[in-house]
Amino acid sequence: MSKLTSRLMKNYEARFGYPPGENVLLRADPELGAKAVQALSAIDAPRDLIDFYSQVEEITLPDVGNGLFVHSVEAVVEGVAGNQPTEVVGAVKGSVTVFGSDGGGGLFALNRAGDKVYRLSGGSLIGSTYEVEDSGVQVISNGFSGFLDYLHRELSQVIQSM
Repeated sequence: MSKLTSRLMKNYEARFGYPPGENVLLRADPELGAKAVQALSAIDAPRDLIDFYSQVEEITLPDVGNGLFVHSVEAVVEGVAGNQPTEVVGAVKGSVTVFGSDGGGGLFALNRAGDKVYRLSGGSLIGSTYEVEDSGVQVISNGFSGFLDYLHRELSQVIQSM
């Protein structure tokens, strides 16, 4: 993905007529990665998130679609502490860990089992519970690695259109 973001940045202004935002994949340094593992383990985050954040600090792709963002580990931990939903009810029901967002107000959340990534939008946040109808839940992938494939495909499509 780092190579793809470099390609996006290189040709973006020539194609679209304005400079790109900061499209980056930030790798975690070993110390930050170790702290991420500790913080996520303490909140009982799904294993795939722990593995991801041990290697990557965050992903910022403001010029892909409406924008795609994988938040920092600090934002994920703060989210579980009350800044983001931890339960979803309505169209789906269960515990989630919000780890990202898009530029259109949607949240990316991994379910507790770690086998579904949802895009949640248009719901109501009441405390730590997100109430959402069928139209506000989209299954983006089966598992977190599938979500990373989704990001790769979305980024590749933008580059191919340039």
